[in-house]
Amino acid sequence: MPRFQVLLGMAFSALLAVVAMQPDAVLAMQPDVSRHSVEAPVALAIQDSTPRAGDLVVARKIGSAARVVESVTPELGSSYDHTTAPSAVIAGTEMPVEIRITNTGVRPWPAGGDQPVRLGYHWYDANGNTVLWEGARAALSSDVASGQATTLNVSVRAPPSNGTYTLAWDLVQDGTGWFSDNAVAMKTERIVVGDGVTLYGKGWGHGIGLSQWGAQGWAEGAAGPRLSGEEILAKYFPGADLVSRPEAPPFRVLLSAPSNGCVGSTIGDVASLSSEGGMRLVNDADPTVVYAQTGPGQLMRASRSGASVVVTDGRRVAYAGRDPVRVVPVQSWDPISIAEKGLSYRGDLWLQVAGGSLTLVNVVSSDDYMRGVLPGEMLPFWEIEALRAQAVTARTYAAWKQSSAGEREWDVRDDTSDQCYRGHSVETERTNTAVESTAGQFLFYDDQPIRAMFSSANGGASENPGCVFNAIRVGETWGCAEGWPYLTSVPDPAELAAYDKRGANPYAELWSEHFSGAEIRAQIIEDYGIDIGQFVSMGFNESPGGRPISVVVRGSNQSVDLHGQQFLRATLGLRSTLVSTTPF
Repeated sequence: MPRFQVLLGMAFSALLAVVAMQPDAVLAMQPDVSRHSVEAPVALAIQDSTPRAGDLVVARKIGSAARVVESVTPELGSSYDHTTAPSAVIAGTEMPVEIRITNTGVRPWPAGGDQPVRLGYHWYDANGNTVLWEGARAALSSDVASGQATTLNVSVRAPPSNGTYTLAWDLVQDGTGWFSDNAVAMKTERIVVGDGVTLYGKGWGHGIGLSQWGAQGWAEGAAGPRLSGEEILAKYFPGADLVSRPEAPPFRVLLSAPSNGCVGSTIGDVASLSSEGGMRLVNDADPTVVYAQTGPGQLMRASRSGASVVVTDGRRVAYAGRDPVRVVPVQSWDPISIAEKGLSYRGDLWLQVAGGSLTLVNVVSSDDYMRGVLPGEMLPFWEIEALRAQAVTARTYAAWKQSSAGEREWDVRDDTSDQCYRGHSVETERTNTAVESTAGQFLFYDDQPIRAMFSSANGGASENPGCVFNAIRVGETWGCAEGWPYLTSVPDPAELAAYDKRGANPYAELWSEHFSGAEIRAQIIEDYGIDIGQFVSMGFNESPGGRPISVVVRGSNQSVDLHGQQFLRATLGLRSTLVSTTPF
C-alpha cells in the first residue's frame, strides 16, 4: 500500500477517535439541494444552531478543562418582525407588502456599491415545489448595521393560478448569493390565491373567559384529571378570588324590552300577571302603602297610558300614576306568572313607564336569578362541576353589570344581550343543586366583581377582550387594549376533547364559509358605507392569541382596516373570530 494511503487512513482513524471522545461535537452533512428546480420540494424554514459556512467560530477553553466549546456567531443573519402580506388574494394581482427585518448577523448590509443587499421573495406551491424563484427585489434605503432594523415596501405579484401557496422572504447580496444558501432561515407565509375568500374557523362565540364546552371537558377529565368547579374557574379566570357575598343586593332583570335569541316573547305595553297565592300592588318607595291585593290565581293587569302606569285588579283601576309601583307575591315563595312572556318568575315585579314604554323589571335575589339562568346557559344534564363553574360565572357577570348600571333602572336583560333568563319556569333539580352548592359565591378582583365573560366554545384557546371587544385604533390600524389581568389568552385542550351523551363537542370541528369578492364588497358598502371597488385581497392583523384584531380588505378603489370582531361576527355573520384562510 502506498505510504500516502497509509497516512491518510491513520489520519481518518484519529479523526474518528477524536469525534467519539467529543459528545458535544456535531458533524452536519448538508445536501446540495438546488432551489431552482421546479421538481424537487424544498425545506422552507430551518432554524439550526449547527455551525455552517459563513459563520465565525470562536474556540475558547473553560477553566482547566481540555474540552473545546464552540461559540457560534452568524456572519449573516436576519429576523423578520412584521409583514402586511394578505392571507387571501386574487390570482395575478400585485399587492403592496410592508415588511420589517433586523440584521442579526455581524456583517453589515450595504445598500449600494458593487454588492448591495436586497430583499427578494420566492413562491412555492402546496407540495413545496418552486413556482417562482425570484420575484421583484426591493432595495434598502440605507446601509443596515448589525442589530439594526429597517422597514421595506415590496410589490409582490401573486401566482397566476388559484391554489394555496407559500410566500418565502429571502435576502440576497449581489455577487454573493441568497442568505438562505448560507443557512439563514427564510420567513414563510401561507397565502390562498382564489376567487373571493374561504374562511375556516373553530369555536362558537367571542371566545373570552369561560368556555362552556371547555368546562364540560375539564369536569369530565377529557384532558387530564377531573376538575372541580373551583379549579375550572381558576383556569379561565386566573388571579380572580372566589368570595362569598350572602348579603349581595338583588338583581334587576329587564323583562319588557324586545327579547332575542333564547326568549322570543315580548311584553309590549300590557302585562297580565297572576300568582298561585295572590299578589299585592304596593308603592315602590314605601311598601306599606298597598293599592290592591288579589286572591289566589286572580289576574292583575298593568298597562301604559301616556306617561303613566295603569294597574287594574279585575274589578277596578287600583293605581294610575307616574311613580314606580311593585307587585309582590302574598306568599314569598310563589312565583308570579306573566302571560305575555309565557313564563313565571321568583321575586318581585317593578313597574314604571320609562322611555315612552312600559318598563317591567324582575327584582330577584342573586341565587334565585341563577336558578332561572343556569338551565338557559348550560345543558342541565352536563357534569355537575361544569354547572357549578357556570353558576358562579353567570352570577358574577350579573354583579359586574350591576356595578356599572348607574342611573339605569335595570342591571341585566333577559336574553342573549346579557344572559338567557327564563325564571322559575325552566328550573331543574340538577341546576338548582349546582346553584345551591355555590350560593352567594362571586369572582372578585381588587374587591370588585370581575367581568366574568363566557361563550359556548373558544376553539381551543381563550382570548383577551382587549383584542376583541375593546380593540383600539393604533395609528392607521387596530391594536389590543390593556384588558383585564384575569381575562387572558389561555390554551384549552379540554374543550377540543369534550363530549356529552350526544357525542363529541361539535364546535371543535373545523367549519368553513365562502364569500365571493362581490359579496365582501357589498357587505362593506352596506355596513360601513365604503365602496372598496373590486375585491383584491384580505389580510389579518392578529392578536397574540391568534384572532384577528382587525381585517384589512383591499379593493381596486381603496383599502379598509376593519375591527375584527365587528367585521367577522356582525358583518359576515361568522360563528367566531378564530379564523384562517387555510384549514388548521
